[in-house]
Amino acid sequence: MGDTTKQTLFRYRYLILATLTLCYMCQWIDRVATPTLMPFIAKDLGMDARHIGLSIAIMMLFYGPSQWLTGWLCDRVGSKIMLLCSLVLWGLLNSWTAQIHGVSAWFVRMALFGLFVGTEFVPSVRLLMRWFPAKQRATAQSIFSFAWILTPAWAPLFATWMFVTLGGWAAKSAQSTSIFAPLINGWVNLGQGNGWRMEYIFFACASVLPLLLILLLIVDRPEKCRFASRGEIAEAYQDEIHKGLISAADIQAGKLDGLEAKAKAGNISFRKFLVTPGFLPAVAVIVVAQQLIWGVLTWSSNYLFDVHHFKVMTMGAWACVYFVGGALGSFLSSRISDTLLGGRRRPMIFLCFGGVIPFIIVLATLKIGVPAYVLLLTLTGAGFFSNMVWGPALSIPADLFSAEVYGKAIGFTNCIGYMLAAACPSIMGLLIRTDPVTHVVSYFWAWLYIALAALCGIVAACFLVDRKVVR
Repeated sequence: MGDTTKQTLFRYRYLILATLTLCYMCQWIDRVATPTLMPFIAKDLGMDARHIGLSIAIMMLFYGPSQWLTGWLCDRVGSKIMLLCSLVLWGLLNSWTAQIHGVSAWFVRMALFGLFVGTEFVPSVRLLMRWFPAKQRATAQSIFSFAWILTPAWAPLFATWMFVTLGGWAAKSAQSTSIFAPLINGWVNLGQGNGWRMEYIFFACASVLPLLLILLLIVDRPEKCRFASRGEIAEAYQDEIHKGLISAADIQAGKLDGLEAKAKAGNISFRKFLVTPGFLPAVAVIVVAQQLIWGVLTWSSNYLFDVHHFKVMTMGAWACVYFVGGALGSFLSSRISDTLLGGRRRPMIFLCFGGVIPFIIVLATLKIGVPAYVLLLTLTGAGFFSNMVWGPALSIPADLFSAEVYGKAIGFTNCIGYMLAAACPSIMGLLIRTDPVTHVVSYFWAWLYIALAALCGIVAACFLVDRKVVR
């Protein structure tokens, strides 16, 4: 079909990637803000460590099946519609969160959050796999994964700053004499003058931006986009052209009707990708990866608050150090896997889990009053190694399956990953100990559990299969 990549520098798929990454980053802000502000939310609602861990587990238990269900719905109504529904529900849930009182209501909120907001990941990656040619899909997935790697690097600081700022603003707004006083006072009454409640009102309003971006810029398939050239459409369907399902000549001639039906003719059954060598070990790797990120995301701020007695702004700044290291580790591992290792995934996954264990053990044994640079290096190292897994691990289904199957495969993978990792925050909550006499809080056994999970990741990685994209 010729080298279509030289026809034009513009590719609409790059705008698709940028839009999806930005929108997913917006939806990840409150996922980071919630654990960061959890000490204050818990105090307000009367929750202890067991309640916190259980609430995260509830969210993940609902979030997992939502991934699989979303993949099924995407095939019937399209990825764009699912993304729009996800954003509308996200805004409504954040608005309701500001009005929650009591532990039971918080549990309901987390269940609904997992069920309805868990609908954004699968449509996003499904769009990327359809728009990007095989030789760029792993890279696109790696860039998209920065949405949940980079967001925790700055969102804790943003969340704590918003907590202090909105709390102070709410306290002063009751005395406002401006023409907007009735509206301001209405918001304050809704948030009840509490910084974390006002923050969720802000998140609800902020949902408008990604909603508009998805509505205006996202198109489900290349052939339905008026800005996509015929060359770009041919690039997106390289797999199907190679298999003889679609004719490159027809695309160049503008015969675009029926491309979707022809591409779906290459579908494989659910049983086929279950028995594909290396797929189930990849699911196990994702389970461990989810345990690492949700365990740390849930308890890192509480750890800094309970053990090292950080103030709210300092806590937010230091919590983000872990994810700054993670962003660097993810980028380097993806680049090394795609270039120096020629697409091999296992070595970087081994390095991820093997490298994080020593840092987690050090984190478990640090005492109050430890020099700041020791805590800084430990958090950075733990973040660097634990997040090295994402690029290589999420690229494995793209290496094994076609674009039409990838959404189903990753939906199933994330479903199992979230459901089995759901116990992690709860288990860590049960392993946190408080001395009844001195009231000193210990996270030793909780962090040791994370180290054990990483060890299980090493075992799972032994059964992965490094291979090229199946043709």
